[in-house]
Amino acid sequence: MDTSTILAQLHNAFNLSSDVVLSRHPSGAVNHVYRLQDKAQHIDYAVKWLGDDNFSGVNRTHQFVLQQQLCQVDIAPKPIWLSDDERIWVEYWHPNTRMAQRNPETLANVLARIHQLPVTARPLNLAARWQHYLHVASLSEGDALYDRATALRSAVLRSEQVDEDLVLCHNDLLYSHVLCREGNTPVVIDWEYSAMGNRYFDLASCCLINELDDATSNKLVSCYADILSISHGEANEKFSLHKDIVSTTNALWFEALSESTPNKLLAEI
Repeated sequence: MDTSTILAQLHNAFNLSSDVVLSRHPSGAVNHVYRLQDKAQHIDYAVKWLGDDNFSGVNRTHQFVLQQQLCQVDIAPKPIWLSDDERIWVEYWHPNTRMAQRNPETLANVLARIHQLPVTARPLNLAARWQHYLHVASLSEGDALYDRATALRSAVLRSEQVDEDLVLCHNDLLYSHVLCREGNTPVVIDWEYSAMGNRYFDLASCCLINELDDATSNKLVSCYADILSISHGEANEKFSLHKDIVSTTNALWFEALSESTPNKLLAEI
């Protein structure tokens, strides 16, 4: 969708003035992110175009309601509007913030805070999510990735039944998703994949998407374990298992994305 079409929908939703500015910002493989500014209307919003997402299995309305709860505990921007077709998401832009320090301690502290929040969400249900990706990507028995997922399925089912490790997970915690406000208080953005799940899946996801090497990943896990008084042996064992689970999830996600995204859109991202 081009910016003029997005802006037309926003004009209808927010009664924008003629001096409105919609500027593109860095974003991920599917979503496009913009900053919407209209001084006449005192508007400074983040706008996400969520793409033709028919593969992820994410219910945007549920995620919108979840972020409203997260805003109330002061860790996420306040969501304002979700279009009827769930393709445009608007939330407050956080001014006067800076990027968090790029070190494993930062990620460990933010993950520990998220995992202790008194907020519940719908379960990730990873086995079902995998099955959805396999269907979208048209993978079947004999495909290496299909067989790899099948071999791990029992471990995935067990991991989501460990009550002590069932927490709210962000599932997409890049360094760039952690912003620091005055007083060094973090605000976390991009909660589209958040769900109740295993804490070590979230840790392993964080290490994978930030491309952390083994030494840095181990430092993150150790720091996280110290914050929550978990033994290093237990944390390292569970993290090791979930590295394989996360790696498989990531591979399935990209296969589903590749199969469902038109070549034209792939060329743009």
